[in-house]
Amino acid sequence: MTSCLLETLPNRKNKISLTDYNYQKDIENRLIMAQFTSTDLEVLEEILYSSIQIPVEKLCKNTDRSLEEVLPTLQKFAKAGLLVLQKDTITVDKEMRKYFEFQIEKFDEDFKPGMDFLQSLLKKPPIHVLPIWYSIPRTSNNIFDSLVEKYLQTPQIFQRYIMELNFGEPVLKNIIQDIYTSENFCLSSLELMQKYNISRELFEEYMLHLEFSFVCCLGYRKTGDVWEEIVTPFQEWKEFLSFLKNTEVSSIKNPQDIELRRPSEFSFVQDLAIILEAGKKKPLPLETTDTGFLLPKAAVLKTLLPLFPALSKDPAIYQPYIHHLIVKAQLLRLCETSQSTLQTTEAAEEWLSLRLDHQALYLYRHPKNRILNENIPSDLYTEKAFRESEKSIVRALQADWVFFDDFFEGIHAPLSEELAIVLKKVGKQWEYSLPKYSEGETLFLKEIILQWLFEAGIVQTGTLQGRDCFRITTLGQTLFAR
Repeated sequence: MTSCLLETLPNRKNKISLTDYNYQKDIENRLIMAQFTSTDLEVLEEILYSSIQIPVEKLCKNTDRSLEEVLPTLQKFAKAGLLVLQKDTITVDKEMRKYFEFQIEKFDEDFKPGMDFLQSLLKKPPIHVLPIWYSIPRTSNNIFDSLVEKYLQTPQIFQRYIMELNFGEPVLKNIIQDIYTSENFCLSSLELMQKYNISRELFEEYMLHLEFSFVCCLGYRKTGDVWEEIVTPFQEWKEFLSFLKNTEVSSIKNPQDIELRRPSEFSFVQDLAIILEAGKKKPLPLETTDTGFLLPKAAVLKTLLPLFPALSKDPAIYQPYIHHLIVKAQLLRLCETSQSTLQTTEAAEEWLSLRLDHQALYLYRHPKNRILNENIPSDLYTEKAFRESEKSIVRALQADWVFFDDFFEGIHAPLSEELAIVLKKVGKQWEYSLPKYSEGETLFLKEIILQWLFEAGIVQTGTLQGRDCFRITTLGQTLFAR
């Protein structure tokens, strides 16, 4: 997702104008905070949680610092407008205290710049400019809810929004790419400034644009006695990106040991053709076995079995498989049964004349084709559930053979509206809620990947040490490549 996020050229005009509020003052204070020491932070905490007027002597005592240590810090804060130092007393500005009460959260080791932080950030500019910046209705009852719905509601909505952003400065797009493709989705400000040869003042201005665009934001981490400024995505998006990264599928290291279910990418349609070619020459007499399978009679089956390459001679394997082929052929109107015989139709003649990939696509797209597993809940048989399940294989496009259970850990297909990933508040935290699949939904997803797409020649399947595995075929790569 992250690579796709950055490949499309931007075309959405960014309407955020920092001149709509006193952003220069904001930048000045950020420059100060970027140089914070442990002493600065301790003194700031004491100031914020004390009365408006504080004797300097008391401040030194409470922080266990000397006047010589505290004075440079007080001068920094006086420059920021937080306080006025008069003789032996400091007087704190109420408005600037509110500003630093918000900013000091960033220095907490457990600080997570999430949606609650974003709500506070949006209080900086005048409220009347927000509908202009973000093109939301001026009559909105709740501006933040409107922003979530328009830009952040689902990963797909947010991804599309990011792709379309146009800052006018290419370096901003490059910074986004650097952060979103970094190992932990976190980079130091210094690293970015050095890479793009930009001043700290300009960098802080860029960061304001990125923060108000919901792309990423500033934080701080302690390195020795100083605090290092860092840049990360907002927490909820970072967690979702981390989920995608942590569930990336890797290729099986010893694919030569995989026991193939069938030998080739188009084995299912090739096996189906064997039945139809035999039925085209002469109607096949059928019988129903004691286990309920519809099969050619024993004598005919004996002549057919050698035609299926690498098919096991174990009845427990070949009988359900050939039965499945016959049922599918009937569903697709390629054959019909009459008086206990299987006879091909005119559609079979046409189908048999097609190339292998076209035969497979015929199955994949046929309106009568369906899953035959009776254990799957009927309410899952929807167009949305099918397409979302099929699209989930995109995550394995860059791999070769992968284990299905490893692949399944990262599936987040919205089979229904209830399983869609949406940004919502759970308790005190916001998150992109990941789907939790029922037993029936899990079975459905497995059936789609390992059976439905196998029949269509989109995946090839097998087992290794008792674990199901699959690979995307040439046809699958063609159909699902972005």
